[in-house]
Amino acid sequence: MTVAAREVLEDCRGAVDEIGGGVQGRAWRRRWVAAVVLMRTVGYVLAAVDSKRSPAHKAAIDKAWAALSATKPEPAIFWSFIDMERHSIVHEYDIGAGQGVTVSPGAAIPVEHHYVMNSGPYAGKDQREVLRDCIGWWESYLDAIEREVGK
Repeated sequence: MTVAAREVLEDCRGAVDEIGGGVQGRAWRRRWVAAVVLMRTVGYVLAAVDSKRSPAHKAAIDKAWAALSATKPEPAIFWSFIDMERHSIVHEYDIGAGQGVTVSPGAAIPVEHHYVMNSGPYAGKDQREVLRDCIGWWESYLDAIEREVGK
């Protein structure tokens, strides 16, 4: 089992849920940074904690990482977002996402909040959807490791 990595992944889900609802400015930025750093932390915890569960876990985790590394720069969701966005934040505090608001006086919904990727391969996409795609990718990655351990 990839218990520790899945614990981080669960916190990723919560972090994604906290982006939205009109959160703006520094509060939004803190939530974005937390979500992205947690997303990459899944892999670090997998390698540092879950790999110690058994020799079979270590072998499966190492095999999965070698396979992922061999396909770089694909999948883009990992290399061009999870890894790159975390690196940009942690090392340069360069944030590839943004937030904004549209005010439409007289409209049924007068204020609309936007949470969009500003740069990179996902520019223009809703950042919450990109993060949910990351969660799905991690789920598949962890599932494959667990199947390998179960062999």
